[in-house]
Amino acid sequence: MVNVPASGIDFKNVDKVVIFKAYLVILVTTAIALLGSYLLAHGTIFWGTLTLFIFLTFFALQVILLGAADNYLRTAVILNGFAWAIFFYQAISVYFILALAFLILFLFLAARRGSDELGNSLKVKTGRVVRAVVGLSLTAAVIFIFVSMILAGKITLTEEGMRDLTDIVLTPIAKHYVKDFTPDMETGVFFTKLAERNLITNRQFVNQSVNQLKKDVEGYLGAEIDLKQSVSKNLYQAFQFKISSLTPQAKLYWALIILAIIFLSVKSVEFLIALPLTLLVFLLYQAALVFNFASVDLKDRSQEVVLLNR
Repeated sequence: MVNVPASGIDFKNVDKVVIFKAYLVILVTTAIALLGSYLLAHGTIFWGTLTLFIFLTFFALQVILLGAADNYLRTAVILNGFAWAIFFYQAISVYFILALAFLILFLFLAARRGSDELGNSLKVKTGRVVRAVVGLSLTAAVIFIFVSMILAGKITLTEEGMRDLTDIVLTPIAKHYVKDFTPDMETGVFFTKLAERNLITNRQFVNQSVNQLKKDVEGYLGAEIDLKQSVSKNLYQAFQFKISSLTPQAKLYWALIILAIIFLSVKSVEFLIALPLTLLVFLLYQAALVFNFASVDLKDRSQEVVLLNR
């Protein structure tokens, strides 16, 4: 191994092969981000999410391979951020620019944490680097993608979407009370069957019970409902009414609440993806060493540092 001087590595005078390898690492990671942006912008959620996972793997590998070269790492982060944004051009606005700035900032912080982890360890430990990188980068990417998809109109709750949501969320509960419940069932029929389930057989009492239930539900939803319309359509119209009646300040509060929920959700699954990410990054890192793409040298005769080979 070659001892690296304490002053660090002179990346201004590196070989052209090293420069080529550095930009190849950046190009591959940026291309994966571009692919993820394209897939998610076109509504391909499953493959887009899978591509995000692959991006995080190569982003962590990028930090390991370029961690000693701040100029290259800064360039990489900026290109990675813009790559995620490029296919959401329909969302261009002040909010989109703020979301992009948020993404690039957090990717910078994630890369800095990863490179600091490398600098504070005597040996290169991929697991620690992944844990240092994945939290901020995953959170930033998910929040940016969510905001961009909303601004681009990729996430909208249509009447058909509300029907599907009702079928998933409400149907299993409603079937405990009305066995033949479906989202397309008329609301009046649903309320009538609920009243009859309570052993009310007198028609007058049934009608009174339905009217009272209608008032209770309207009070809960904050919107009027039509007994002749389906359950899902009434829910959809109530949702649209609530959204349209929100003040700008209330919309901001709800947006912050949703972002907080996303943040907590991401943090809750972070540890679940850290292990497979660590394994993939370790395998790719070892492959880079085996195929002489990079090597481990010594700095100050004791600390390992990853260098791209000439």
